[in-house]
Amino acid sequence: MAAASGPNMAKVKTRPGPATHIRNGEYSAATRALALGSYFISGCMAINASQFLGAPLYLINENWYNSWIAFTKQSWGLLTTSMTQCWAPTVVRVSGHKSIRGELLRTIDGNLLSNFPERMILIANHQIYTDWLYLWWIGYTNGMHGRIYVVLKESLRRIPVIGWGMQFSQFIFLKRNWEADKDQLAAHLQKLNDAVAPMWLMLFPEGTNLHPDTRKGSKKWADKNKIPDMQHQLLPRSKGLQFCIQQLRRTVPYVYDCTIAYEGVPTGEYASEIFTINAAYFGGKPPKSVNMYWRRFDIWSIPVDNARDFDNWLRARWLEKDQLLDNYQKTGRFPADTGVDELPDGRKRRGAGYIETEIKPNKWYEYLQIFAPVGMLAFVLYMFYGGLPKQFMKDVGQRAVEQSQLEGPENLEQLINSAPRIVEVDSTNASTVGAPSRIKITNQTPAAAKKAIKKLGPRPSGVRNAKSKAKPIAGQAVKTSGKPKKLNAKSAVDAKPPKLDAKPEVDAVSKPPETSHRATNHSAGEGPKKLETKNETNASHVKVAAPTKLKSVSTPKKLSTRKVGSKASGTPAAPNLGVKTPPKLAGKSTKGKGAPVSEKENNPPKKLEIKSKPNDHHTTKRGMSSK
Repeated sequence: MAAASGPNMAKVKTRPGPATHIRNGEYSAATRALALGSYFISGCMAINASQFLGAPLYLINENWYNSWIAFTKQSWGLLTTSMTQCWAPTVVRVSGHKSIRGELLRTIDGNLLSNFPERMILIANHQIYTDWLYLWWIGYTNGMHGRIYVVLKESLRRIPVIGWGMQFSQFIFLKRNWEADKDQLAAHLQKLNDAVAPMWLMLFPEGTNLHPDTRKGSKKWADKNKIPDMQHQLLPRSKGLQFCIQQLRRTVPYVYDCTIAYEGVPTGEYASEIFTINAAYFGGKPPKSVNMYWRRFDIWSIPVDNARDFDNWLRARWLEKDQLLDNYQKTGRFPADTGVDELPDGRKRRGAGYIETEIKPNKWYEYLQIFAPVGMLAFVLYMFYGGLPKQFMKDVGQRAVEQSQLEGPENLEQLINSAPRIVEVDSTNASTVGAPSRIKITNQTPAAAKKAIKKLGPRPSGVRNAKSKAKPIAGQAVKTSGKPKKLNAKSAVDAKPPKLDAKPEVDAVSKPPETSHRATNHSAGEGPKKLETKNETNASHVKVAAPTKLKSVSTPKKLSTRKVGSKASGTPAAPNLGVKTPPKLAGKSTKGKGAPVSEKENNPPKKLEIKSKPNDHHTTKRGMSSK
């Protein structure tokens, strides 16, 4: 029982049910559309950009321009080939008539190698919208995918991006009005009538693809002119093809005819309704195989000088093609030539039989050619101008910061602290101790501080400062809030001290930060002394804000004082910032007008500590020492 049930159970497990079937395409239509659209649009834009870059060559040398456009058309062929390989893979089965023996070859790895001439007129029946794509791949196998010229409808010119590329590629657009198209077609063919320039001119004499509506129009025309109608094609139009052969027959030796059929089209239905672009590329349902049958006609054997004879000749060729398509519907194959021709020099030409291969590039990296010109341009610009965007944004940001800081004098402190600079203090001589000092600002990076100080305007004493409040009157008490005030750099440097002959009282004074300064006492002939001043609450007759340390954004630098010379040189001594000197005492002699008393007349060198009372008019001095 168990032995009998074993095989049955195995069969059940291995039998694929509805849930185990793999649907056609692993990705959804939206995902496929996004991937395909991104690749196609980016490739078209890259090709358009390459064509625009090469446009100036037309003014220099037309041959150079044509070679560059041929390069971009090769990129177009690689774009469509790689798209077909990734999103609509299919097999191409190629065979031919005995007239093309030796021109269809199979490579060692099984790929197709075409050996068609460099100049020819290519005609084919029009089954679906992508017929030209498969024919362009045939040009790729022949190395001619950059020299193909197509005759198209005028309406395709106006398609964005694609239409621009077609115009650059020198495609021929017709309005289907012979009187209007004749002159334009002649002008284009005149440019192509160069015997040494490679050229494939691709035409579809039917004018449009096979469709139920176009099929009705073809039958109506056949009934009107009492000519036999086609079953698998449309009746060809002969006037345009006849004109092209007449214009090019001196430089083109052959006309090649390709009959195309698609596998999977039931009898009575149309390939254009089954293998649409949406179904093949977005839906993942391309044709199972693309079948081609090739023939060649000597151009001198074609009666192009007589319109009726040429129309009969062309219609006869189309009746032959219709018979080939009917046989294909029955057998699924076109005929294949396997004969051998012996040439006079002993060589042999063989028929290729059937050659089956996939539509794909020979090398996987060939698609990089699509983006090569734009990529090289971007690389060159980066090498020469790579730092410009970064520097530009940096300059814009710095300028914006400077403008925001130059809105008013109140931003002076922030502006000065935001940029590294060296501040040099030129003090007055001993006779003017206590007067405002002259500040010299050397700004090594931005010029923002200079602009801000210039806005404040010069003062008679040579100091540029902001507007200050009225000076206190002698003998009047100055009341300030006990709340500490924010110190500004301008108040420390620009505030002009009042006269010291009055004794104002102070209710409350905030304690400013400590300030150290090095000065030189030249009156005593000694070296520089270290003066340390501290303002305490209720310790001075007027509030004096000590200068704060200037900060730098990048590397803060110490305040430097220019070293001055000796007394004999007459160089002014360093100022005593924020320190008020006591007024002259009656009965005391001085060495000079306004000169301070030297240490020899006061006390021997030692550390002095002087503490002032709350109502004392002197400024507290601590830590005065001499070497």
